[in-house]
Amino acid sequence: MDEVGTLELAEGQLARERYVASNRFRVQDGKGPAFEKRWAERPSRLARLDGFRFFTLMRRVEGGNASYDDEEANYVSFTIWEDKDGFDAWRKGDAFKEAHGGGTIFGFMSMLVSSLMILKGGPKPAFYDGLLSLSAPISTKSDKWQAADGWRQIPANGKDPIESDLFAAMNRFKVKPGKEAEFEKQWASRESELKEFPGFTTFLLLRRDAVNPDDGYNYSTYTVWENREAFDNWRANNKKHSAREGEPLFEGAPKPVFYEGVLALLDKAGA
Repeated sequence: MDEVGTLELAEGQLARERYVASNRFRVQDGKGPAFEKRWAERPSRLARLDGFRFFTLMRRVEGGNASYDDEEANYVSFTIWEDKDGFDAWRKGDAFKEAHGGGTIFGFMSMLVSSLMILKGGPKPAFYDGLLSLSAPISTKSDKWQAADGWRQIPANGKDPIESDLFAAMNRFKVKPGKEAEFEKQWASRESELKEFPGFTTFLLLRRDAVNPDDGYNYSTYTVWENREAFDNWRANNKKHSAREGEPLFEGAPKPVFYEGVLALLDKAGA
């Protein structure tokens, strides 16, 4: 977690509204259901912690205009915190130890051996400031993502994928040095109709909390939908992605990536 808190903001950049912690995993072919089972059965009281807002384990899906290489993560754990203090308290507290081997050397070693049988290499963390937070009211679907005891009990047999709770779409950007404030301003000035579309749940503009992101992407959009059909409906009807005039603020084209989310947890206040 060396990159946490290393980003220094320039004048004119937006204030953080949320803090996001993620871990990227490369799961071996055919091991996805076993990986999901580990998450489903791990001890956790995440949803009861101060500052928690949203969690999902995301498995990458094909389709659309997305393309992936062999080195990219195919699973990502994604947690939204109300602020960085909540995240810091979690990662330094007992709840973190409970969810990562119980805080004992035996628990840690057991978890490590299990991971080596499922993963290709170790997890890669990525942390973000969440900007321009937008959430829909709790719906019949997202109401099921709450857990009074801190973690949802979802059946997982290790052979079949867990049924998805949601669909998440990300667009990743390599914003040029010195253009960060202007890029954020562009997004802040956009008129958004997201909340008017059925199935919309959450949006954040993610600013990587790292001086030199390991993958080069220092910004991402993150949008959560109740299902892929809702996302496809929005994309077919959205007319707001008009071209911007002037010097480009980022290198190359945005790179999309799509996920199904499982084991979703949502605070009653929303994400």
